[in-house]
Amino acid sequence: MATTGWHRPSYLGVKPVRAFDVLLATVLAFLLCSSSHADDATSSTAQLSEPFVDQTTGLKMERFFGARTTFGFAFAVPATFDASANVSSFLGQLTFPLKNGQGWGAMGLTGDMEGNFILAAWPDGKGGVMSSFRQATNEDNPPEVTGSFKVRPISNGTSVNSTFLTYTFLCESCIDPTLGLKIDQTTGNAVMGWALSERPPLGSATDPGARLDFHERGFGPFTARLKTAATDQFDTIAATALDPVPASSKAVAAVPGAAGAGSGDESEDDDSGNDSDDDD
Repeated sequence: MATTGWHRPSYLGVKPVRAFDVLLATVLAFLLCSSSHADDATSSTAQLSEPFVDQTTGLKMERFFGARTTFGFAFAVPATFDASANVSSFLGQLTFPLKNGQGWGAMGLTGDMEGNFILAAWPDGKGGVMSSFRQATNEDNPPEVTGSFKVRPISNGTSVNSTFLTYTFLCESCIDPTLGLKIDQTTGNAVMGWALSERPPLGSATDPGARLDFHERGFGPFTARLKTAATDQFDTIAATALDPVPASSKAVAAVPGAAGAGSGDESEDDDSGNDSDDDD
């Protein structure tokens, strides 16, 4: 008599679900969810900068801080600042985490990443920090740009190790409406932006024109209280700034009016859920 192999009974014609199938479905769902949110902003204009004091220099500033990413951008302007943009320079400080000593972070003069005028910084691989101005006319690799603006590092407020970077600087001739910064005449506020990646720039870390890939760790707009950031300490700290960081031979002239020419996908309506860097 022929025998047959033993089969587990199938009740009501329903086949049992294998653990592998459940795992595969879960992984696919996660990848699809991650992909759909890759371009979503992780902050919004509803997040205002707050008072901050730099413990190294003692400078009173305003600061945007992302609780989830621990990215920070602090800034101060001269005591004579008003909403008519009567001053052209500001003091800034970028702070952000690194992964195995690598990554890059940036601040931008608008909240829209497309066409944004940004200052990016990253470890130079020699214990210091490299920085350069970029214009996000190509978000996959924002080109390095030059103009009348300059960045001058402040050594007594700059440090880098395997896990964190702090870059304090004087940004000369950066408060410029042609570069995208729009200051509200009533409040003295302006919508600015930020970006963060844990991936190192491609090419030499000492090259200010090194390629910057997508800011996969986070990005978005915030509201900078520029008028509130006015301080009589400005001139004292600015006087300690070093020589300007030279641009590379790959740098091109900045395009006036390029900021804000995008689709505006990074509006505050994109900010939702627990992935936001908004403080609760």
